[in-house]
Amino acid sequence: MADPALVEAGRRGRLEIADRVVQRIAEAAAARVDGVAPRSTSDGSLTGTVTTAVGGALGRGLPRASCVVAGSRVRVEVEVATLWPRPAAEVATRVRDGVAERLETLAGVRVDAVAVTVAKVVQGATPPRARVR
Repeated sequence: MADPALVEAGRRGRLEIADRVVQRIAEAAAARVDGVAPRSTSDGSLTGTVTTAVGGALGRGLPRASCVVAGSRVRVEVEVATLWPRPAAEVATRVRDGVAERLETLAGVRVDAVAVTVAKVVQGATPPRARVR
């Protein structure tokens, strides 16, 4: 009898990733992309990496993703807020590529499509000006 540690991976069993995990990976991957605004409130003001309690409860924080998982395949829709003045189309392309790569790497799923919607464009935080005395 062969040592179980040496049996090839496909014969040992399988790993099932919950749909919610796929969604969270997609959201985290989108948030990592340069030009994507940090989590935001429903009014568009930046709150760092935390969503307000009301915005979070209502699911209004961005980026947010919805996923349709069928076996080992997935289709993803992602909504993001981009930072002004970065080109929204370029940021959306990087989000699409980044989400697909992270899902394939971390969840082991085949990504059939990633649709990205730029829901908001927000002004990034500006450094405080020095006061004249």
